[in-house]
Formats: sequence, C-alpha cells, structure tokens
Amino acid sequence: MTEITYYSILKNNQLCLPWSDDDKPAQKKLQDDKEAQLAALVGEEMPVDKLFNTGVITIYTQDLLENFINKQKNKSYYLQNAFFLIDDLDKKFKFKDAKYLRTLYLVAALSQKNAFTQKMNWLLNFAAVFDNIADIKSLVNEYKIRDWSDFDYDFLNNLFTGSSEAPIWSRQKVNIQLSSLRYQYYFEVAQSFQDIRELLKVDDNQVKLDRLQNEHSLELLHMNYELSKFFPDTK
Repeated sequence: MTEITYYSILKNNQLCLPWSDDDKPAQKKLQDDKEAQLAALVGEEMPVDKLFNTGVITIYTQDLLENFINKQKNKSYYLQNAFFLIDDLDKKFKFKDAKYLRTLYLVAALSQKNAFTQKMNWLLNFAAVFDNIADIKSLVNEYKIRDWSDFDYDFLNNLFTGSSEAPIWSRQKVNIQLSSLRYQYYFEVAQSFQDIRELLKVDDNQVKLDRLQNEHSLELLHMNYELSKFFPDTK
C-alpha cells in the first residue's frame, strides 16, 4: 500500500491533536503554542483510526527565534553573516519589504543545522535573496569570497531556471549520497533553497509540509511564524 505522512502535535509528552494527513491543523497549533512540537507518522494509507502505531513517529522540536539568536549571536558565523548582510544589503538595494530579513534568518538557521561550509552559506544566502547573477557577481567580488568558480554561477543559474516547486513526497524519502562531499553540499544547498521558498509562503498560509525536503526545515516552522510576525513586508 502507498505510504503517507500523518501529522499531529506533541505537548507535555502527549499527543494533543488527532492524526491527520492534512498538515494545516498542526501548523495552526504550532503557530499559537510555543510549547507545541510537530509529530509526523509515516504509515500505510488507511483510515486514521486504524493507524495506531504502524510506522515510525518522528518528533520535530521547534526552534524559537529568540532562543536561536541568544544562543548563537556570540559564536555563530552563520548568524554573524546574516546580521552583516541584513545591514549591507538594505543599504545597497533598498528593499521595499522585509522578505529578505526573514530569508536571511532562515538561511542562518538551516546553514547551522546542516553545518554548511562558509562558502555554502554564502551560496545559499545569495541564492535565497537574489535571482540576478550580475548582482551576485558584484557582491562576490566586493566581499572577496575565496574559491568561487564558474561552477558556482552555473549552479545558481540552474537553481533560478529550474522548477520553483519542490517535489511532493507520497512515500518514504530516498536519501541521496553523492560520491563527493563537495557535491553533497551543493545538493543540500539546493534542497534548502527550495525549502526556504516553501517556508516563505507562510504569509499566504500556503506552506505544504510534504514539500519540505530537508528534515531540519520541519524544525523551523515556529521560527518561520515568528519571523512573519516580527518582520512583516511593510518594514
């Protein structure tokens, strides 16, 4: 039978929401309750009341924006990089909304969780904020980012011209390991890029959890709601 993901909410070590293949009730609970944690159960497609404990339950502890900043601000390269870009990019490009702020925080959090190299962090920042290679080339030169190559620009061009929609997973995900660690990082950056695009749909209440490809992205749902609240598009 086809495997499907069901969602619930864990609080005080108890499930407080019925299992459902519709992720909207779980997202609403996460949005309203800081202590809520996302629970996901992958099992065979069948009526929810017959699921019981078939499949594996995964709990995604939710990061809070305040906790992330307080814990990381004095030691995290990723967050320091985000703070620098928040100030510098606004001066250079005069953004008309706060989307770039939310984007840079999400990049910092996902880069931290995936332990991206500094270069991969730059790559994800630029990919997530811009869609213009000329602007990116200018910043790479100005910031004197080392080891940047034509391959990196080709990679970004492929991201920008490829599908803007992440795949929907209807069964257990396949874990792809590339032969070179270098290319594995690029693969993970591409996943994170798509996930950030999906998370930024929170303003329209259109985030679909089965489109998120990086497991760590499911840990950032509450932070994503906080970012939308603290940094609305009218700066």
